[in-house]
Parts: sequence; structure tokens; C-alpha cells
Amino acid sequence: MVYRPQERIFSAAALSTPVVPLLDLQAHLRLDVNDEDPLIQAAGITAAAMVEKYTQRLLSVRACTVLLPGLPLDQEPIELPGGTIASLTSVTVDGVAVTGCTTAGNSPALLIPATNWGSTVALNYPVSIAYTAGFASVPVDLQWAIKMIVGELFINRDNTGSGGKMPFGAMALMQQWRIASI
Repeated sequence: MVYRPQERIFSAAALSTPVVPLLDLQAHLRLDVNDEDPLIQAAGITAAAMVEKYTQRLLSVRACTVLLPGLPLDQEPIELPGGTIASLTSVTVDGVAVTGCTTAGNSPALLIPATNWGSTVALNYPVSIAYTAGFASVPVDLQWAIKMIVGELFINRDNTGSGGKMPFGAMALMQQWRIASI
């Protein structure tokens, strides 16, 4: 069993660099003019956010925090959102550092304690887990999914046509990377 409370709070640092460079998006859209670059860049950011939401994976390594209302029993692992864990920064319970934890897997990633978790005293969210997660290099098929979504957003920017649905090809490319809850 894996601990994943509904009340957890997950936050990740904002995407700081484009996942797919502007020149690649322009080439995919077959555009030679630069007058729509801001629109293309905005579509690229939106598409990357859509891919992250669908796959439940961060597309670049970023700082993450999970706040929990309590701890699981015994040595039950805690599910960490975001995909591949690059490093574990800290685990604190009631403001006290917990040491000896390790991470494993990426679909989903798990935080495993060295000993039984124990209990919490404080109210609200006494458990804080800080880590970095995300792809070191974005897989090519996810880059293609972003390009396909950008194409759809760009072509239907007046909100006609697809009705806001994600292209089937993009969904097919993302499916193998999607993290399903345990």
C-alpha cells in the first residue's frame, strides 16, 4: 500500500525555460515570420503545462514541496508527485528533520523511511517533504506532443474547430508516460 492522502498539497517551481525551443515550434508550424513569436511562446508554455498535467510528470528538474496532514502507519511509503526524483532535500515532521529516508521509482516515485514513521503532534500540515523532480532531458515523444498541442492551439486560437480537445496523436504519445495512482 502507498500513502497518498487527498488533502496533500503539492507545489513545484514554475517552468523557467521553454521545453521546446521557439525555433522548433516555428519550424513545426511552418512559419518564417517572427511577428507571432509571443503567441507561439505562450502556446508552448500552455502545451507544456497540459503535458505535465496529463502525465503527472514535471518536464524539467524543479524544486518541489509536498505538505501532508499526517503520516502513514509503520514503514508505508509516501507517494511523491512529479515523476523522477533528482534529489531529496529534506523531510520534516512537526518541524523536526527526519533522516534516513530514501526514494525509489518514478511511476509514481516513493519516499521510504528507514524506520517506522511515528506520529505527528501539530495540526494542519505538520509533514513537509522538499525534493527536486523532473526529467533531466525531455523525451522526444513528449516534445512531439507539445508541438502537436501548440499546432492545435495556434490553428484554433479563435476557439473554433477542436472545441478545446487535446489532439489524439498527442494523447497517444503521452500515454506511456502517464503516472497512474496506486
